[in-house]
Amino acid sequence: MVSNSEIIQNDIFRYNFIERFIKGKILDHKSNTFTLYHSAKILLEKNAVEVNSLMNLSDKELDTRKINENGSITFQYTKKDNTNFDGVISFQNLDQENILEHIEFYHNILKDKGILVLSVSNKKKNPLDHKENDKKFELKELKKIISPKFEIIDVFSQRFKEKPVINYKAVIFKTAKKKLASVLAKADKAKQFYQKNIKQTISKHDPYKEYFHKIPDDDFVPKKYQNSHNPLFLILICKKI
Repeated sequence: MVSNSEIIQNDIFRYNFIERFIKGKILDHKSNTFTLYHSAKILLEKNAVEVNSLMNLSDKELDTRKINENGSITFQYTKKDNTNFDGVISFQNLDQENILEHIEFYHNILKDKGILVLSVSNKKKNPLDHKENDKKFELKELKKIISPKFEIIDVFSQRFKEKPVINYKAVIFKTAKKKLASVLAKADKAKQFYQKNIKQTISKHDPYKEYFHKIPDDDFVPKKYQNSHNPLFLILICKKI
């Protein structure tokens, strides 16, 4: 099961990456509420002038954020009137049942040549894993579905590692630190130095943090898609036609 912190990491790295492709008035179709404010902040500090967040297509109101003349981010609820947007962002919203409805909606609310940024799970990553299989797509399949309404400008890969890995530098550092502490603790002349400088850090040792089990930050950064890639997620930059 994917943790909330991992979902947030996925999203934050996506927003920081895709801000270069979009500008102006943005609709952000959210699949979760974890990054409502931070995602809007990332976009508004770049080329977006207004970020409108939407959770469900049936919602009547949008969460609208702008930067005022004082440089602060303002918030208000605004009526959803399907006003044309310069860009639409949709991360992890599509599934086999709703994709046609969603693509039609995105197409209708975008201005001519407006930009759509999609993120979907890659079906080819684990073809035998049928968990949430309805939310996974192959790139070829996805291109065929959206091509009548959108031109795909670029495709990126995100996340190749599924599970946290050990930071072996942290392991080596921890081992050396404990050995040094053991030597100093036994030496009378070094005892005072040990008690003053090392004992406290050893006693506060957090094995999980020291071993640093995590997915490396670099794996969250989207990379230009190549045919040899088999990522967890596909990110598509599309233009309305």
